[in-house]
Amino acid sequence: MKTRHVFLSLLIIMAVFPIFYQAYAAPLVSIETNQSVYHYGDFLSFTINVSEITGDSATVYIIDPNERKSILLNPPVSQETVVFPSQFPFDATIWKTGTYTLEVEYSGANSSVQFYIEDTGEIALPFWIKDLAKMWITEPLVTDKDFARAIEYLIEKEIIKIPYTEPEGETVAKIPDWVKNNAEWWISEKISDKEFTLSLQYLVKNGIITVNLSKV
Repeated sequence: MKTRHVFLSLLIIMAVFPIFYQAYAAPLVSIETNQSVYHYGDFLSFTINVSEITGDSATVYIIDPNERKSILLNPPVSQETVVFPSQFPFDATIWKTGTYTLEVEYSGANSSVQFYIEDTGEIALPFWIKDLAKMWITEPLVTDKDFARAIEYLIEKEIIKIPYTEPEGETVAKIPDWVKNNAEWWISEKISDKEFTLSLQYLVKNGIITVNLSKV
């Protein structure tokens, strides 16, 4: 009789345990990127998949090639699959080459994915120079000198490469109007980063903008 009671108890436990486990088990979460290798000028997009909606937000961390970890996003999760496209492309003034890791934490579950940033040597101007160019064209507060300083910064960071020339005086002279025309075409994507860069190189090579290239 005692054996029978033990057997019935085991059957009840086996029947109830899956329900109990499903009620208290952590949901599943995964994260994936749209590419495994990115170049400067590419846009990062990643997708978070969850097995259930718990009402919690997700926390997405990014770990750089030097193992520095920081919070990238803390988005609410309102559906099982959520895509997060970046508004800005990778650029060499912010992102270094190497392997990066994205980690996601959600309701006690976590997942990670890695991607690599590779420098192919192709010219990819940072997004902020386009914003500055718009203001340079339309707003008198942004002068030729301001825009020239931005060009100098890009040269120092070797995003724009210029053969060495002996520096003469300070950065600036009057920038020709045709450069603004080129900037408008570049902003509207009628010409590429490379084509616009050629006009910036011309300014330096011909002494219209002078920069100290001794440290480049």
